[in-house]
Amino acid sequence: MSKKFWKDLESGKFALMVKESSRGQKLQSSKQVYNIMKPMFAEKDDVETMYVIFMTAKNDIISIEKMFSGSISSTMVYPREIVKKTLELKAAAIAMVHNHPSGDVTPSPEDLGITRRVALAMACIGATLHDHIIIGDGYHSMADTDFIGSRIKLEIDTIFNGGY
Repeated sequence: MSKKFWKDLESGKFALMVKESSRGQKLQSSKQVYNIMKPMFAEKDDVETMYVIFMTAKNDIISIEKMFSGSISSTMVYPREIVKKTLELKAAAIAMVHNHPSGDVTPSPEDLGITRRVALAMACIGATLHDHIIIGDGYHSMADTDFIGSRIKLEIDTIFNGGY
């Protein structure tokens, strides 16, 4: 590979190009999200970083935003900040994507907890969390494994339909 390639990779130029070229693209699968987002983690793989993809009601990408960055094994995620950006961009749906520098894409208890909290926060403002994808050696989709599909939707339905 050329020196220019490595220089561009380190500078984050490719990540910016991915963000710009993805705007308006319709998201239809977790594999598509993985393919779009994988280059975003190429520039700095040594810390956990959380991106959020903001979408229209038809799943067209409005924006991809780097929201949080942390340490080698964790990052603090604040649902309030995700809600704020969702409202600011007038997004109807989001997908959260973060990396595990270790390469192990198994969701941690913290990953499951923040997914639940963000899904509930999104429901409160009439928006939807479509997926939370972890990237490492491959990827893990919480929608594909039905964590978001059944468990969280049941909890949201219970809360909003008088269960509490």
